[in-house]
Amino acid sequence: MLEVDPGILKELGFSQSQHVQGRASIADLFKPKRRCGIYVLHFSNGELYAGQAIDVTRRYAQHRFKHKDIVKISFRQVPRIHLNNEERTVIWALERDGQVLRNITFASMPKGESDFDLVMAPKEQHRWLEDLSYVDEGGDRLVDPALRLRYHERFQSLLDMPHANEALDVLKTYVRVGIPAIRRGEVSFWGCSCLPASSVYSRINVNWQEVLTVFKSDGSLWFSFHLADSPLEGPFGDNPGLLFERHPTLEWEDHCYAPGGSDQIRLLIRGAENAKTFITDQDILPAIRLFNLRLMQKGPCTYGRFHCMDLADLLVSA
Repeated sequence: MLEVDPGILKELGFSQSQHVQGRASIADLFKPKRRCGIYVLHFSNGELYAGQAIDVTRRYAQHRFKHKDIVKISFRQVPRIHLNNEERTVIWALERDGQVLRNITFASMPKGESDFDLVMAPKEQHRWLEDLSYVDEGGDRLVDPALRLRYHERFQSLLDMPHANEALDVLKTYVRVGIPAIRRGEVSFWGCSCLPASSVYSRINVNWQEVLTVFKSDGSLWFSFHLADSPLEGPFGDNPGLLFERHPTLEWEDHCYAPGGSDQIRLLIRGAENAKTFITDQDILPAIRLFNLRLMQKGPCTYGRFHCMDLADLLVSA
């Protein structure tokens, strides 16, 4: 019996998939001038992989070296200028539909083993997600005199900023409860910048994106959080108003970064005490933890060269 394509593919404009199991090439299936677009590989275990290609026949040949279990391919022509946006749209739509993806970039849920597993064992990762009181402070920190010196003067300038102590207090709270493997993962998997932009006190970065930004606007401290959306559905259900009733200075903004995937929301809150209350809210913290752990599972932090070790001294200390 032939496996039926997921209905979401038809909704996304893909034509019926073609069986390619055992094929060394699919050049005969696609005319030379009609090979630019978005493709979805179907694997024998039911998993999918969505990607973009200027020439889908060449991309298929490359995939065959890594994936020996491709059975079908779906394809939709897309102009080259729209490839990036359409690839992201397809991946996120497949995720929302419950499809299991082998994608890493743009996907919310990384699959398989990761480099972070060598820093924090999967069993400990699971414990950290489930036990909100668990703070992982094990291991040694990086010693890098050159990196420490690079942002030392900027850190001194940060200390002279208005509301600096309040900002540092929130940052420390966030790192201690929202970042796994605080010491062992420093620089490699998470980083903190110091005065990275005008009116910005600091950013906490994981993988390819910021997860917390502290900035000043109209004389007040503001805190921008990127976190997973799905854990909020349990306590707040279909009524997000309950979340805003609990945290009155909270604001929602329609913004997300590609590395965090579709299961992502951006929330802003005004005031340091309000931010600390938000971070330690037992209904919010699982969303912070899940989002950050997923990003670490995706790969290293690309902003390690901007890490301020003087600032991290304060954030990591007990």
